[in-house]
Amino acid sequence: MTTIFKTMLVTSLRDKITMFYSVIFPIVLLIGLGYYFDNAAYSPRLVTGVIALSSLFWGVSGIAFQVHWQRSRGVYKLLKLTPYPTISFIFLMTAARTLLGILINLLVLAAGVLLFDVMVSFGALLGTIGLMFIGILCFTCLGFLISNFANNEGQINMISNLFFMPMIFGTDTFYSLKNAPEWVSTMGNLFPLGYYVHGLRSVLGITSESPAGSILVLVIYTAVLLMLAALTFKWETNGQLRVKTYKKKQRAVV
Repeated sequence: MTTIFKTMLVTSLRDKITMFYSVIFPIVLLIGLGYYFDNAAYSPRLVTGVIALSSLFWGVSGIAFQVHWQRSRGVYKLLKLTPYPTISFIFLMTAARTLLGILINLLVLAAGVLLFDVMVSFGALLGTIGLMFIGILCFTCLGFLISNFANNEGQINMISNLFFMPMIFGTDTFYSLKNAPEWVSTMGNLFPLGYYVHGLRSVLGITSESPAGSILVLVIYTAVLLMLAALTFKWETNGQLRVKTYKKKQRAVV
């Protein structure tokens, strides 16, 4: 268990592309949009939007490519020979990336505090860390599920974009949807990103709404995605995708 956790941490830190899109790109975006929209009232919303975007890239794309890399090199063949539960293995992998994702998100939050004087109390910081854990874990489970359906890196990009587009443009992550068509907001509500953004704004005191509803939805999404990731898990890259039934196989007696 400890070996799996440490291995996931090390390989995650070596993923330079995902680190770029999860750390450098969000901070550059934060500076650019903050300079363009020089509005004190918009700055806190911009910070939460950039944090959510960083969580999304880290959780979905990062784990999807990492799992594909490990699977294509036969790492999971050894796991197949052990009695270790698949769902526990997936949870450990996603939890390891989630902890790193929290540290990355805190770095982005720190950049927002320094650049825009966003006030964050100690209680709000604790609430934000808790919400980050749930949100990043949810996105990481989604990325793991995507890797199960993709047979190569091109398919990972294609499937990921099918989720990125409606989540980013169908929610009020960076702009208001008051004048948008109703189907746009309806589409956005089908995905967890909007609930994550609203939860962040709630715990940071940007809005007066309770974060309880957002947390509940994210927990439900996480549980469902984790179960689906376990049920559709593939041991090899070219292996057929099969839903596990968890029925004991009878061994032939020679």
